[in-house]
Amino acid sequence: MRYSLFIFLMLHSLAVLAVEQVICEPVMLKSQNKNIVLPGVEQSRMMQVYFFKNISAHSIWLDHPEHRSANAGWSSYLRPGHSSALLVNRKNFSMSCAVIKPGKVEYLDCAKEIILCTPKEVTMTTKPRKGTYWLVEDKAWDDLIKSLAKRGVEIK
Repeated sequence: MRYSLFIFLMLHSLAVLAVEQVICEPVMLKSQNKNIVLPGVEQSRMMQVYFFKNISAHSIWLDHPEHRSANAGWSSYLRPGHSSALLVNRKNFSMSCAVIKPGKVEYLDCAKEIILCTPKEVTMTTKPRKGTYWLVEDKAWDDLIKSLAKRGVEIK
């Protein structure tokens, strides 16, 4: 019985990953001091959507490590197996991953905690705000896609 359950869960995980890959292309992660650096865009008037998926067994915080004091409220919490979508309009955008434990913050090697991809095709039915910001945070994949659609971001 345990073996059957294991096989079922493994096949289900592969099916979910296959669905994500249909609309999402993997991004090679560039690591720098445990952080990852998103390629971003060449010109600030262009935008790129990135999907983050937590592949670890614990919840993590994603943050932009530069100018932390100016980014109050910018961090994003991401539970295991969940995804978030980030809209980036800058080049070489750095991200850190951390676990908050009683009395301390432990910074993790982000490349080992998440997988990152970009949608193959994005249509925005509403004009997005300028800047780099979270479109949707900490959702199961299907809920993430539905939440993006509600915000006028269609992924194909």
